Amino acid sequence: MRTAFPPLLALLALAAAPALRADPPVETPDDIVCRGFSAVGFSYAWGGECWCRDGCNPDLASCNAGTCTINPGGTGCPDCTHSGRYGADCSGFVTKAWQVPNPVAVEACDVFRYVADDFTSDNRYWDPVPMSSLQPADAAATSSHVVLIVGGRDGSGAWDIVEARGCAYGIVHRYRSLSGFVGARRINLTSCVCSAGDTQTEACGDCGSRRRECRDDCRWSAWSECDGPDPTGPDAACTVEGAVGECAVGRRVCVAGWLTCHAPSATTEICDGLDNDCDGVADNGTPAALGEGYPCTTGDGGPGVSDCVDGALVCVPHNGSDGGPGDVPTPDDAGDPRDGDVSRDGGPDVIYVYIEGDGCGCRVPAGSGGSALLPLLALLAPLARRRR
Repeated sequence: MRTAFPPLLALLALAAAPALRADPPVETPDDIVCRGFSAVGFSYAWGGECWCRDGCNPDLASCNAGTCTINPGGTGCPDCTHSGRYGADCSGFVTKAWQVPNPVAVEACDVFRYVADDFTSDNRYWDPVPMSSLQPADAAATSSHVVLIVGGRDGSGAWDIVEARGCAYGIVHRYRSLSGFVGARRINLTSCVCSAGDTQTEACGDCGSRRRECRDDCRWSAWSECDGPDPTGPDAACTVEGAVGECAVGRRVCVAGWLTCHAPSATTEICDGLDNDCDGVADNGTPAALGEGYPCTTGDGGPGVSDCVDGALVCVPHNGSDGGPGDVPTPDDAGDPRDGDVSRDGGPDVIYVYIEGDGCGCRVPAGSGGSALLPLLALLAPLARRRR
């Protein structure tokens, strides 16, 4: 009579095997190395395979790293006690870093994992490789331990690895000798990180963005310089710290992705009620720049000259005894309290003197007492008489 036990045992073995739903995802070596680094700092947990990540870094703020304690009289795991939800042993760590046999979140605990000895032989999901050919994202294993390669070798020949080192150490990044180990390389690795022609854009600074494009070798180009448009409308105005007058009225511009208040340069002072030359005083420029001292007709039709008053040019009447068209009123005549300094620059003024019957106005410097005019008038008087 045939026994039914061997087929039954075979069925039980199949039931105990992991559900191999799909091959591991296509990834770059950088993806695997990044996932490996994200476990550094978590505890060693015999039979464990989970941790929390924040990109390529461990998320020790949201998840407790756990602790491993060697039992009294013991020398290490499995004679140890683990507390906390998260942690991994060496094979659980590499299983999850490699995402074999299928993708599972690193935070998922109590899921299928291989044992160290599995990585020493050929498998559907990895191939043996010589130790001399190891590269980042490969594994190196013995029958009792397995590590993840994350870099090259140092001057002494030690390998750059991440491993679940043991109860007293946890998951660490270090250099170590791998004498007696054999190499393994996961399937479905690719050097491509993008599809040729793809583009990515991301924000940078506080007003800019940058862009990169996938090259023909399916690797990303370098990011472009960070830049952005200048603000417009009400958001464009800003105040330049320490500046005065119009130089304090700045304009926001986006420089290398950061908002900067651009200070304008000082300009010639004109009659507009503003401090154009940024010296702290408005409308204190020269008469020529302000537009003062030019003949004009007042509102009632009388003769006058231009004057800058409250940020605007106005025509003010004169009280000259001769009524000449170039006769600039004295400060007293114009009702101006500036004590004879028409140009308001502290120096001599230039005025018009009208000589009756001659019809020309002559510009001469005038001192504070007008005495500088007397020699000129004496010379011009005979000429005026001869022309009558």
